[in-house]
Amino acid sequence: MFKGITALYVEDEEAIRGAIGGLLKTLFKDFIVCENGLEGLKAFQANENLIDVIITDINMPKLNGLDMLDKIKEISPFVPMLITTAHNDANFLHRAIDIGVTGYINKPIDVRKLLDVIKKNVLPIIEKKRLEEEISQQREKELHNAKFLAIGQLTAGITHEINTPLTYIKATFEMMQYDIDVIEDKELKNRMNDDVKTILDGIHRIENIISSMKEIASQTKIDKEPASIYKTIMVALTMTYNKCKHISNVYLNGKPYTTNSEHDSNQFMANIQVQRIEQVWIVIINNAMDELIKKGDFSQRKLLIDIQSDDKNITVRFKDNAGGIREDIINNIFDPFKSTKESSGMGVGLNIAKKIVDENNGTIKAYNEDGGAIFEIILPIITS
Repeated sequence: MFKGITALYVEDEEAIRGAIGGLLKTLFKDFIVCENGLEGLKAFQANENLIDVIITDINMPKLNGLDMLDKIKEISPFVPMLITTAHNDANFLHRAIDIGVTGYINKPIDVRKLLDVIKKNVLPIIEKKRLEEEISQQREKELHNAKFLAIGQLTAGITHEINTPLTYIKATFEMMQYDIDVIEDKELKNRMNDDVKTILDGIHRIENIISSMKEIASQTKIDKEPASIYKTIMVALTMTYNKCKHISNVYLNGKPYTTNSEHDSNQFMANIQVQRIEQVWIVIINNAMDELIKKGDFSQRKLLIDIQSDDKNITVRFKDNAGGIREDIINNIFDPFKSTKESSGMGVGLNIAKKIVDENNGTIKAYNEDGGAIFEIILPIITS
């Protein structure tokens, strides 16, 4: 009934304390029980930031209820104070009013009346807590939006500055390839062609970085088209190969991935934003590598990628053996600025990945299994 509320109950009579305390304990989030006023005062001093309401008897040994409330009021003047008593003495009542007692229950205690009085005093607290929680969530949302706005403005400028020289580099490099084609020295030509592959890989990686930054800045709009999920994964594995080959074995549907693996396949067709879906796989693969590198040696590390389908959906599962996702972030891992990395990372990669999957009418979830993390993505299949 009063979940989220912590109460302090002070009663010196054991029978009443047991009966009423036992009932009230089930209604509150936390329920602190004390036997006399001095014990109640000490309990409040130790928990003043937690206790939301006080229910106390008046006549008690060591320190009576009103003296206890008077001292508590000096610490926290606005905490609701309810008294239970068998006395109707006017002096007691006048002093109770002066102290600021907000509720009064006669003994013998009528449970219904007790609950009504408690409810009357506690409901405003519950509403206050609810409003505070809403305000806190709204402020957190506004902070996230402000961060994204700032990052968006920053990345818009950075991507422009990178894109311009990259365009010159690509154009010049393409012209160089024509010059390489006419070289007659075969040994020199082969060495230069090997260098070409390395340079192309670097250019593709820069383009990939720009693509990621544009996602943050929300500058790109990509149409959906029928495409093979298998092919998009192969592209992602190619893009991340230079990193993966030094860190972990990668298996695709049970077979070790190499640069010679079959790339062209029309299996697992879906209507997707191809480049963005490729970016989802790259984010997940890179995150897995960042964790796997911390575990054991190369021979012990694994990233398993499995693609399956049924009549309605394609399911892609990424499973590593890097120890799993930390419990403190697993439930919010797709929230912005929730980094899986302890020492670095802005925490936007998986948030962007989820945004992309959502835009492609899919779902993504993360969980731990067998000492590793699993990311499972489901996308609608097309059959023709």
